[in-house]
Amino acid sequence: MPVDGPVTVQRIDLCGVGVDLRTDSPEFARYLTEHFPASREAASAPRAADVVVSVRWTEGLRSSFEPSVVFPGWRAESRVDRHVYVAPRRVLWLRVDDAPPIAVASERAGIGRRFDVRYHFSLGREGWREVLKRARGWRRLPRLRKSRFSTLTYYSVYYPVWWHLEAEGAAHPLHAAGVAVGGRAILLGGLPGAGKSTLAAAFLGMHDAELLADNVVLHDGARIFGSFEPLLLDAGGRASLPDRRGLRALGRRHVFERDAFQAPHSTGRVPLAAAVVLARGPDTRLERLGTAECVRMFLAINEAAKEVRRYHVFAAILGLAEPEALAHVAERSARLERLLAGVACYRLQMREGAPAEAIAALGELAAPVRAAPTGEAMR
Repeated sequence: MPVDGPVTVQRIDLCGVGVDLRTDSPEFARYLTEHFPASREAASAPRAADVVVSVRWTEGLRSSFEPSVVFPGWRAESRVDRHVYVAPRRVLWLRVDDAPPIAVASERAGIGRRFDVRYHFSLGREGWREVLKRARGWRRLPRLRKSRFSTLTYYSVYYPVWWHLEAEGAAHPLHAAGVAVGGRAILLGGLPGAGKSTLAAAFLGMHDAELLADNVVLHDGARIFGSFEPLLLDAGGRASLPDRRGLRALGRRHVFERDAFQAPHSTGRVPLAAAVVLARGPDTRLERLGTAECVRMFLAINEAAKEVRRYHVFAAILGLAEPEALAHVAERSARLERLLAGVACYRLQMREGAPAEAIAALGELAAPVRAAPTGEAMR
């Protein structure tokens, strides 16, 4: 992607963390403005950023994997892996995990953090094969570039914010959807395709319901809050929506034939009332789960779901330079147990092609959530 404009600086507020993001890619800057509709120029932001991120997009032959070439001006001499260098409070990760086009440099800077993220766009092996592929598929290049923006957004916005919170002991991410009903939350956990987005969106028709998130929520062991993302719905999810008011189509399609919509999200921290683990099956049924089993299932979902699994690797690498932060990482299981203790836990199986049945089952849960006094756990 040719750099045909000046460096763009945007302020993004996510999960209470202020991010100043600089990028030399006008196309990625436009994507972020669409993705985070409340983002604005950092110069007009009312407070200093907690996290500063620089994103650079490169193409063509990759000249070197030497740290001084990939991240000029950064210095870390202790090598702990083929592509990982560390220094006190600093990490240079030259070839990220299962996203090798991405490189990340990070350091703790005072009370905040700064990140340098590099994305190298290629169509396969470098050299003459890369040149030939570009010559043959030049019409597809803009679409292929945009298809990389979702992953790049996780590494340049979501993961730095989650790490900033988790390293301070403030929150941990869960692969789950969350809705608030009458000021108390219902947590919907499940792997991709289990129906989280469909069921979370169904609550939008209730007058006292608010969407917290449809993909990842954060929690502090007592309350949950959303990590804002556009709502992704497949054909079944779109058909089951009770009302389209408040939704705005973004005109882009993601994996599993899901279209992206901007939808109102709540950003507040909400006490948890019930946790539900979702699955698909031949019939629809709602069953109670014990707390310990529910905790184990949510932990398994976290490790199996790509978005949070990749973050856990990200956090482990960055934690090599911040040993004190790893103490908070080690609290993940204990805080999840604390979050789910005393709330009703369920397993909801949803019959294929019949989301209305699952929506009705969840509707029955919403009534006692509303009736319970604020702050009282649903038993």
